[in-house]
Amino acid sequence: MSMSNLTRGFLGLLLVLLSTAAQSELLKPMMLAYTKPGADVAAEAEAVRERLTQAGFRVLGEYAVDDSARVMVFTSDELLDAAASSDRGAYVAPLRVSVTRVGTNLQVSYNDLEYFRHAYQLDRSLAGVMSRLANTLGAQEAFGAQGLTPAILGRYRYAFGMERFNDPYLLATYPSHERALAALEANLSAGKGGVREVYRVDIPGRDATLIGVAIREEEGAERNASDRFNLATVDVGDRRHTAYLPYEILVDGGRVEALHMRFRMALHFPDLSMMGENSFMQLRRSPVAVEKALTEAAGG
Repeated sequence: MSMSNLTRGFLGLLLVLLSTAAQSELLKPMMLAYTKPGADVAAEAEAVRERLTQAGFRVLGEYAVDDSARVMVFTSDELLDAAASSDRGAYVAPLRVSVTRVGTNLQVSYNDLEYFRHAYQLDRSLAGVMSRLANTLGAQEAFGAQGLTPAILGRYRYAFGMERFNDPYLLATYPSHERALAALEANLSAGKGGVREVYRVDIPGRDATLIGVAIREEEGAERNASDRFNLATVDVGDRRHTAYLPYEILVDGGRVEALHMRFRMALHFPDLSMMGENSFMQLRRSPVAVEKALTEAAGG
């Protein structure tokens, strides 16, 4: 073989290796743990809860979205350490695991923590936590996008002019963390804006608390703000994104905020079309409605 052929062969191999490496860095928002025949969502949720608690995860709360879908929220020391490592890092503290009945099968899925830690601009790897989840629940298939690189996720927005991670809703401000929490918890207990608490997690070493909430039309929220309406509009694929819920409110010092829906929804569904059936255009009234509901809950 001539030297030129050897060079071309080496370059070809290098391109293949680089392409493979690039593909391996592509991340997706959701991980399907497993599917199984069945219809009893509550029983499967109990089995998942037991397996994760035995693996060292702590239960924060549970949200029965409807009879066919349930989300359990967990955390761990690794997640809390990562959340404490950065300003506004609290969003990575919860692990959301869903059980959804689709036809005659149950799907168990969870949010891919490596995907979201890049989107939330954290330098702390959560690959170890993902490995433990794979060993405990399974990791059959990542889904929810064609795949995004860590670099793109770190500055993600759906389209030009739309919000990024650093463009949240500012819901309210208070003189202190304690005053903000007291007002928020009182309003959530009263169901202001149709919003109720699902879980609360305090971030160690910081005046930061993340509160997961349910936004329900039957509790008084506008239809365009409600969890069921927004999720049902876009979550129509074979693999369900039930673990999109619950929405989060962050109390950071005396500041109360939430991720903008045009960022948060797009981050979970980056491949959805802008127009047409089951598209973002059908949710065009929802970002304002969600902001209104969360602001009322925060007392803003």
